[in-house]
Amino acid sequence: MLTSCELNPLDVTIASGWKAKSIAAMRHTKPDMLALSPSGTWLYVSCESTQSLLAPSLIAINLENGRQQILLYGLHRADGLKFAPDGSLWLGEEFKKGLIWRIAEPDKLPEEQRVDRDSLRSSHAAIAPLKAVGTFSHEGFTFSRDGKFAYLADEWEEGCVYRYEMSTRKLAVFHADKGWLPITNPDDARLEAEMLHGTYFNRLEDMETLPDGSILMAETTTGKILKLDDSGNKPSIVKWLSRSEIKHPDNLAWDEKRQWLWITDDDKPSFLWAWDGRTVHEIVRHEDAEITGVIVAGDNIYFNMQMPDGNTEVTMKLSPAAISGNGG
Repeated sequence: MLTSCELNPLDVTIASGWKAKSIAAMRHTKPDMLALSPSGTWLYVSCESTQSLLAPSLIAINLENGRQQILLYGLHRADGLKFAPDGSLWLGEEFKKGLIWRIAEPDKLPEEQRVDRDSLRSSHAAIAPLKAVGTFSHEGFTFSRDGKFAYLADEWEEGCVYRYEMSTRKLAVFHADKGWLPITNPDDARLEAEMLHGTYFNRLEDMETLPDGSILMAETTTGKILKLDDSGNKPSIVKWLSRSEIKHPDNLAWDEKRQWLWITDDDKPSFLWAWDGRTVHEIVRHEDAEITGVIVAGDNIYFNMQMPDGNTEVTMKLSPAAISGNGG
């Protein structure tokens, strides 16, 4: 199922000045989000496969030696993926009864663990659901720079934005006029958000924390990237970027070195864009595959390609043409 290769999928178009190679190939896994371990050794891939004890949910790729392994099976449409301030890995499920699953010390987790989604039990004590952060469609989430809060978006046509206070384990929903309103039962977060008249958004996808502490959110249906500012007495969400080239923004990654925002575009064809503050640059394009899960690691950019019709799917490394070597 997993192989290390130099495969360059047919019809992928790479902009001048860049080169790309495949570092993993798989089938029937629907690779989606990416997360890089704090050590820089392991690249984690969430798999948007359907719930089954035989369906991969999380893959780990060792960037130092090319080793790949399936860490976890059994979740339903695993999608959102980020490291929390305490070093644990959060893995979200993208459906209306989706949960966040916390994996403690993922670099040490033995491979081929399983979750029984019906009983919410796992095969290893390091894997547990975080029910307090809410039950809804978890694709986009991120953390404040000071580690006090997690911010979460419900990927739904009438989805809200939530804030989870890490120390008190309290969840709140964003209201454009009233600020953060407490959710008393996280399992009914959607219902409570509706009753509180939480502000709706139209299919929020990925979220990314910027160096100044503000948070970007991709609203894919409207083609906009929004910015959440929670630094003052009252939070605000405003439009940050709207360009005609970007049809359905999906995954986001801030490139501190280049001062760029990388954006995957879930359209036909699918794109990987780079926004430099003035211009949108087309870096990667594919006519049939969906480009997903962009992440920055030094000079290199990693992303996935979900291929249609059961064709081989890949995780790719993108590098400036002048950069050579196999490091992550």
